[in-house]
Amino acid sequence: LSNHLAFWQPFPIQAILSACRMHACQPFPVKVLPGRLEQDSAPWSSFLPDDLRPKQVSAKVFYESASTKAQAEATTRRGDYTPVGISVFGRVWEYSQDAAGCREVQLAIEMADEESRWRIAAELQDHVWDAACGPHANHVLQKCILVMHPNHVQFIVDVLVRQQLVSQAARHKYACRIVQRLIERCPAKQTRHILEALTRDAQSISCHAYGNYVIQHVLQHCVDSVPNLCRVLEEHLPALSSDVYGAAVVSCAMSTARHPCRIALARAMQKEPSVLVRLACSRHGYGAVRDALQVLEGIDRTQALQILQQSHNRLQRCRYGRIVAGIQ
Repeated sequence: LSNHLAFWQPFPIQAILSACRMHACQPFPVKVLPGRLEQDSAPWSSFLPDDLRPKQVSAKVFYESASTKAQAEATTRRGDYTPVGISVFGRVWEYSQDAAGCREVQLAIEMADEESRWRIAAELQDHVWDAACGPHANHVLQKCILVMHPNHVQFIVDVLVRQQLVSQAARHKYACRIVQRLIERCPAKQTRHILEALTRDAQSISCHAYGNYVIQHVLQHCVDSVPNLCRVLEEHLPALSSDVYGAAVVSCAMSTARHPCRIALARAMQKEPSVLVRLACSRHGYGAVRDALQVLEGIDRTQALQILQQSHNRLQRCRYGRIVAGIQ
């Protein structure tokens, strides 16, 4: 039977169901129809209208026309769509690509037990990269990572690592969210290869509009990986300080890394006068200079202040430079 409501319009559904309830002597097909509607063997029953569908059968998400679909997606974008709790088994990937359907899959994952969650996630194993890059399906992968045991999302890690997609994912508008969730939720041992790939390409990822948030996530959540990452940042300070996103990563490192890493990074900034002044005049970098002056001591701090004093006129010409110039 067709999975479209229009299929049912030529048939007198109401009359058939009424006959089932009203007549004692019924032909065999009429007798079994109500039972079929209530069984899993009749998945098409979930496409019936609310007044004809058995109460225990959930409605399917479908659209009568392209305009109806567009309207539903617009409603979802406004945040007005409320998932109704339909059955998603067997159609997880199909629903995950849809604005409304992905909400149904997320609800199903959230409400299911661990075994059912694994069954849902298993339907995405052949679509990990497409799902990570999808505007709707990425939310389903994120939900899997957030609510499932880390061992059960290993298939996502495997795809990113084995296909060497970590750096590409970190720069992608949607896939970067998957990398961030993995960093947040999975133990360092599980994400070791992901962290190594991010550290190798830290300079280019840090200077990317989406990638910089991934590197900041590493700084905030992966304590054991921070020293190696900070050493890479030290090596590329001139390039990072010249980029708005790179400056934000340097500021994050100065505010979240452990004290030895912060001192090493501050000294590297102090040895490059142009880097120190550039960061001081940057909206996203002046915080790094402020934190550097807090951790530097003795002659190192004195030299840093002298560098800033020599660029006093430049600092006074910008809002954030004036903040740094006021530090004694």
